[in-house]
Amino acid sequence: MAGQDSKVYVIGLMSGTSMDGIDACLLEITAVGDLHSSEAIPRWTLVSFLTHPYPVGLKGDLMRICSNGTVGELCGYNVLLGKLFAEAAKAVARAGRLEMGKVALIGSHGQTVHHMPAPQSLYGYQITSTLQIGDPSIIANECGITTVGDFRLADMAVGGQGAPLVPYLDQTLLERYYREKKRAGMLLNIGGISNISAYVPLTQGKERDFVGFDCGPGNVLVDHLMKQLYGVEYDKDGKIGFLGKISSTLLQELHDKDTFVPRCPPKSTGREYYDHSYVERIMALGKTLNLSTEDLIATVTDFTAAAVCANYEQFIKPLIASADEVDLFVSGGGAKNNFLMRRLQERLNGVEVYSAEKLGLNPDAKEAVCFALLGYETYRGRPGNVPSATGAAKKVILGKICPVYQQHLPKAST
Repeated sequence: MAGQDSKVYVIGLMSGTSMDGIDACLLEITAVGDLHSSEAIPRWTLVSFLTHPYPVGLKGDLMRICSNGTVGELCGYNVLLGKLFAEAAKAVARAGRLEMGKVALIGSHGQTVHHMPAPQSLYGYQITSTLQIGDPSIIANECGITTVGDFRLADMAVGGQGAPLVPYLDQTLLERYYREKKRAGMLLNIGGISNISAYVPLTQGKERDFVGFDCGPGNVLVDHLMKQLYGVEYDKDGKIGFLGKISSTLLQELHDKDTFVPRCPPKSTGREYYDHSYVERIMALGKTLNLSTEDLIATVTDFTAAAVCANYEQFIKPLIASADEVDLFVSGGGAKNNFLMRRLQERLNGVEVYSAEKLGLNPDAKEAVCFALLGYETYRGRPGNVPSATGAAKKVILGKICPVYQQHLPKAST
């Protein structure tokens, strides 16, 4: 990779809890100053972004594998997804009109199939773990480009939960806009799971604080219900939500039974908690309460907003009491759900809710951008986790680097 103060092209790849495809971005990155300085935050420009869809039927396979897949299936799909992620990398380079040979690096999150942030005892050891498939060595050799992947375990090795990692990007974004302002900025990403980051305003004699954690469900519950009730992948623009009435009884029941939402940070979650049985309980409650399908969608969508609001009120608001103003910038698929965005604004009294576009960020590209930057940081030997978000004991360099052997063959004699 080129030296300091030079521009390089880096691809970021991500498939989240929604499992609807691979988000791919191409960044032009400039390292600023000494590569090993804590102030050397890379500057970047988004060149191109796309979502490379999974083949028909793969989402269902992955959801099944997440709950009861075999070791053989994990092995096979690990390689299959590596090939699909490589295709996404090539596609986003084409979209950016860039030859793959000019790409310096790929950072790939992979596809999470299981996340275990709560310690489990195994042979006297306390174990936390996580598993992402879509092997980076497959991507590297399919593309001919060094690839960094498997980011989360390094954070877990020093006591963190391996998630959320997006606060690395959130911190750099918010520092640009709020470093000298007596106001608080928050970034909320609503994918399958919702996670929030907050930049606490300046107070005399204190440095700014930064916090980040998973709030609870994002789109995962609503998407599952839409598939069961309407045969579609999601509630486009929140149209079904607008047609329904929110059931206070069901909403209270969800609030009372959910043990993750009120949990103290650092915390992270996934489909392991918001699983098929969770959705089945919602369906059963809706039937008991004689709710229409529209009412069910409206209520469960509002539960996502309520979970965000509960976390804000309990864990962030006390930290930002001195702020003159509070801004929330929303990214991810949830930012396109107009009903959800309305409920967030109505619930978050005193907070201005915007799309992340206001920060100059494509709301769909955020996580792919993050893993392009994390891959870049790993390659140049810099840490990428935010211990205040993951609970890690210290900052660490994330991921595994899978280089490509460049064989230089002698020229044929003439």
